Amino acid sequence: MKQIEAPTLSIADIHAIEARAHEMRAEALADAMRSLGRGLRALALKFTGMFFRPRHA
Repeated sequence: MKQIEAPTLSIADIHAIEARAHEMRAEALADAMRSLGRGLRALALKFTGMFFRPRHA
């Protein structure tokens, strides 16, 4: 059975990994907020469309 050895990381490597993780979290949160905004806008447009469309006979 082989033993798996984890590579030794320097402080600079750890900081770089943490910075990249922070950047990825920020991008994911921005995408989620953008999607939520689109959904709320679509919901508002549907709601107003139900009440402000002309009623034809």
